[in-house]
Amino acid sequence: MKRLFTYLIILIAAAATAFAAGKDDGLLRFETTEYDFGKIDDTHEPITYLYKFTNVSDQPVAVLSVSTGCGCTRPEYPLKPVAPGKSAEIKITFLPKGQGGWINKDIKVRYRAAKAKSSKRTTLRLKGNVTRTAK
Repeated sequence: MKRLFTYLIILIAAAATAFAAGKDDGLLRFETTEYDFGKIDDTHEPITYLYKFTNVSDQPVAVLSVSTGCGCTRPEYPLKPVAPGKSAEIKITFLPKGQGGWINKDIKVRYRAAKAKSSKRTTLRLKGNVTRTAK
């Protein structure tokens, strides 16, 4: 029983580590999936961050869509498939004007390998704190 419990703990820890990393699903490996721009005010220039990734599969991978959920966060992504072993980036621009408070934006990325029948998804995150300036 003690041995079974030990194996179970090891298995849970390994699964949690793999889930927490979440950067490599056999197709794309993201250098990071989260960016914290810190504390800014709403008059700050737009914030741009590049989420860099590498195609770790053996076939081209196309980014099908990147959705941000609001107009204050604008995505740009490669329109052509990324070849095996090559890197690319998803550019996210956050517009702080009119925003206020803690920002925690989910950026949904959908992509598919050339020979795959279905697409995969991952979530990137952009966060920070925007203070409103007095008017």
